Amino acid sequence: MNEYDVVVVGGGPAGVSAAKAAAMNNVSVLLLEKHPTIMANKPCGEACSKETLVTAGVKPSPRIVMHEAYALVYSPSMIEVKIPQIGYNINKSFFIQEIAAQAAEYGADIHVREEVTGVVRENSKLLVKTNRDTYKAKVVIGADGYNSTVARSLGVTERPEPIPTVQYIMANCRLKNSDAVRFYLGNKIAPGGYAWIFPRTEKLAEVGIGVRGAVAKDYLDAFVKLFSDELGNAKIIDYRGAPVPIGGAVSESVFDGAMLIGDAAGHVIPLTGAGIHSSVSAGLAAGKVAANAVQEGDTSKRRLSEFYKLYEPWLNRIKKSLRAMRAVEKLTDEELDTLAKIFQADDILDLANGMDIGRVAKKLLSHPVLAVKLARQLL
Repeated sequence: MNEYDVVVVGGGPAGVSAAKAAAMNNVSVLLLEKHPTIMANKPCGEACSKETLVTAGVKPSPRIVMHEAYALVYSPSMIEVKIPQIGYNINKSFFIQEIAAQAAEYGADIHVREEVTGVVRENSKLLVKTNRDTYKAKVVIGADGYNSTVARSLGVTERPEPIPTVQYIMANCRLKNSDAVRFYLGNKIAPGGYAWIFPRTEKLAEVGIGVRGAVAKDYLDAFVKLFSDELGNAKIIDYRGAPVPIGGAVSESVFDGAMLIGDAAGHVIPLTGAGIHSSVSAGLAAGKVAANAVQEGDTSKRRLSEFYKLYEPWLNRIKKSLRAMRAVEKLTDEELDTLAKIFQADDILDLANGMDIGRVAKKLLSHPVLAVKLARQLL
């Protein structure tokens, strides 16, 4: 039977980062991906901060970075707030593949088209069963998404609240602005979520939506019609949907000989649904902790819980963003319009990303309605 120090399940941003970090620390690593290709299999707007690539150790080459972009956020009445901070529109597939290539350079084995069917304990090790083979592992890292097989095998029943998302990639667009990623809020446009238009080129765009309590595709089709001047003649060349965990991190993601990261553990910023940077960071932390634990001969839950310490800044951001989301989701469209008139770029960034939400709350305390419905809940 094949035996590895660390087996990583799932080849998304979290999984490839965990494989890379573990292999960097001189342990044997196997990365298993059920799809035929390691790529961006889940729908995603493919926008991220510049810091994301720094964290991942990926150079912003033209192959990976399609272009730089700023952001525009629109309230229900189309009040525009510009966020001038420059980020990247990336080719997420090439981004993930670059990290996978780095993992391979450090010695990690990678198997595609090999689906994990279960994980069982055998004495001090875990058996990872796939549709092709069985592997022994000292540590298993489950980075296999919202419906994680690893989590289910470990008896984990807790899953964060999901938001259904649907995205089209549309060709032959007539985009008015190909240098900005656009976000649209409002209960009529996207109840419980938001819609987006992320340009790849002047004629190619990612158009998507996340909604709660409604059929996502119906709202996406209505959103496309709303922008018929830009999207009316466009053709759908890619259509995907997936649940995104926005309910915060699970209460336990570390076990004897195993860890859960990425979507499997709710490592997503709730208010935005963004998960590339947080998942990469989770993977790097988990891979490092797993490798060190293997080398020390202690893969207990206690030892692997060092992950929580390394990942604590992100866990705090996720908690704050969840608190902000719970407050914002109660606002009416009229109140969202009012918020757009009050907020500046830094306010939106701090609130959305779970950063200095206390500062944002204090700014709203003088407003008669928002002080009660938003500020006090943030504080």
